[in-house]
Parts: sequence; C-alpha cells; structure tokens
Amino acid sequence: MVLHCGGVFAQGDFPRTTLRILVPFAPGGAPDIVARTLGAKAAEGFGREVITENRTGAGGNIAMEAGAKSPPDGHTILMCTFGCATNPFLFDKLGWSPKDLAPVMIAGRVPNVLVVHPSLAARTVAEFIAAAKAKQTGFTMASSGVGSASHLAGEMFRSMAGIEVVHVPYKGSTAALPDIVGGRVDFMVVSAPEALPFINDGRLRALGSSSTRRASSLPDVPTIAESGLKNYSVTAWALLVVPAGTPPAIIQRLNREFNAAAANADVRRRLEALSIEPGGGSPAEAAEFLQQQGQEWEKLIRARGIKAS
Repeated sequence: MVLHCGGVFAQGDFPRTTLRILVPFAPGGAPDIVARTLGAKAAEGFGREVITENRTGAGGNIAMEAGAKSPPDGHTILMCTFGCATNPFLFDKLGWSPKDLAPVMIAGRVPNVLVVHPSLAARTVAEFIAAAKAKQTGFTMASSGVGSASHLAGEMFRSMAGIEVVHVPYKGSTAALPDIVGGRVDFMVVSAPEALPFINDGRLRALGSSSTRRASSLPDVPTIAESGLKNYSVTAWALLVVPAGTPPAIIQRLNREFNAAAANADVRRRLEALSIEPGGGSPAEAAEFLQQQGQEWEKLIRARGIKAS
C-alpha cells in the first residue's frame, strides 16, 4: 500500500488517471520527440493515456517548477533536460531546486552537431578553427539562449579550440537556425535532430558531431574529437523525473514501463533515425547522472561567468 493525498490506495491502483509529461521546450525538439515517442508506447503498459504538455519559457524553469510542485503521486512527470543540471548555477533565484526532483530514468541522449552556412569555406573542424583564429573580429555563434545547452556546448568548443566568438543568443533553436540558413550568423552547436532537415537539404553544412561516437543519422560526419579537438564531448540528454516524495513503488512502476518503452524495437528505430539514443536504467543511475552533470557544468559556468537574465 502507498499513501496518496492523505488516503491510501494499493500500488495496483496506479495510474488512476491520465499521465502527463511536462516538456520545457516547444514541440519538435529532441525532448518533445522523446516524450511523445516513449509516452505513446508506455501508455500501452500503463493502460492509461500518456499526454505531452509543452510548458515553455524562462530557460525551462516554468516547466521545471511546475513539475517539482506537482502532487507527488506519479501522474505528472517532468522531462528534465540540461537546465535541471545547469539552471541552479545560471539563475540567482529559482522557484524549484534539484532536491525537489526524484529521477525515474534516463530517457535519451542526443549528440549535438557543429553547423555552418554552406558559403563558409571551411569543410572540416580544423579548417573552421583556423578560419576563426584568422578572423580578427571573430565568428558569430548562435545559441538557443544564454545558458542553454547549445550555448554551453559552444562555449566549451570555443574554450578548447582557443578561438574568440561573438555570442548571439536567440529564444530557442527554431529562431536561431533560420538565421544561420540565411547567412546572418556563422555557426551553431545544436542538437542533431533539430539540424538534420537543414543538413539533409543542403541549407547547412555539418562539420562535426559532439559526442564520442558519430551520430547515427550522420555517419559520414566525424566527431569533433576525432577531427582534432581531443576530449571534446558534449551530449544533450533528457531524464524523466517526478516530484520528490513520490512513493518508491510508483517510481519503480514508472521506471519499469518507460524502460520497456525505450527497449521496444519500433521505438528504438524511430529515435535512432533522428540520432537520439534511447535511454534506460534505474532511478539510482539517473540520479547519479544528474548529479555528475551538475558538477561538470558548474565549473564551466563559473569559470566563464555565465549568468541567465
């Protein structure tokens, strides 16, 4: 038996109604795709509908606060993204804390890709770095916002490559990518699923992927590390979390059903076609991963003095 809102109900009573996954960003991005794909399959195991609700704004904090403050009964799940690890160091005041969240499972990992406008002469990462060093005023670097995953991945690239860039933050990658396509900004480090349509139709050139392995949807694009920037590795990710205080039995049920969804062959094929590596694992593994990410990115954020407005 587990407690719920002052009453008691059997574990078998969960879920009692529709489940919802809160996604901090707009539809069409990698976290949204992962949420909808896993949710649709997990619904079969739960015997209840799993809907995706996009709560955008404030660098993901609106959805994160809503998720953290939801009733701890397992019916509201937050798709925790990069900001769950980095926002505590980027914002002076937050309406939520990582301690308010209980990880369920790593939902997926997504490689980023360094993209440029095709008019740029550089065709490799090494050529791009050489061109950036030769350009007195510095290349312009787009991001989906100050402190966003694309910004921090770009900052790490800039730092390791020893180049100066002019950061141009946008309100999301959907706003940034058209300006790179239009030649108004020089480059961006962005998640592969979001850049893929522009790469496939020739409107953007991919120079390197950010993960330790080549992106499955871009097998001919080398990793940034193998292109000369040794040890560079930045992978976007998504975790399923629920409010702290959610009964362990419910967390285990959520973990079981979403693990089964992530292991499904059709689900894996769909996600891998977009360069999304399906996740899995235990709640403890997800909690350890989230803690490690916070420790890793805190160093860069503090060293670069990055602050979100």
